Amino acid sequence: MSEKTRTRTPYAPEEKAEIILSVLTRKTTIQKVAKEKGIAATLVSLWKKQAEDAILARFADSKPGRRKVETTADDVKGELRAARIEARTAKTRATRLEASLKTAKARIAALENGVREQAANMGCKLVKATRPRRKKA
Repeated sequence: MSEKTRTRTPYAPEEKAEIILSVLTRKTTIQKVAKEKGIAATLVSLWKKQAEDAILARFADSKPGRRKVETTADDVKGELRAARIEARTAKTRATRLEASLKTAKARIAALENGVREQAANMGCKLVKATRPRRKKA
């Protein structure tokens, strides 16, 4: 009785990469590659899955770049507190600016009244300043 012994064919990493890249770039299907190379389609699927897992693992371990930062309840509370303080400060500043504007308007009105009184004492007539009209092109 002669027994047929099966031996595994070793594939070089470069050959595996070429097969996987042709499948990943959709140049060909797993079934076509398997038929051309004379290997089982499940083996090509396994290599593809291993390659995808390796790629994901590589990028998951990388530290540089943008990462999602998990936010805790304490972080949110701190940000909320900072926002409240900023809002309160802005409100106080706006109130001060409004008061300052009101004071400035009162000073301008007082100065205008003073100018009118002096003009009346001197017998002058005040004329409101106007801007010259623009000529249409």
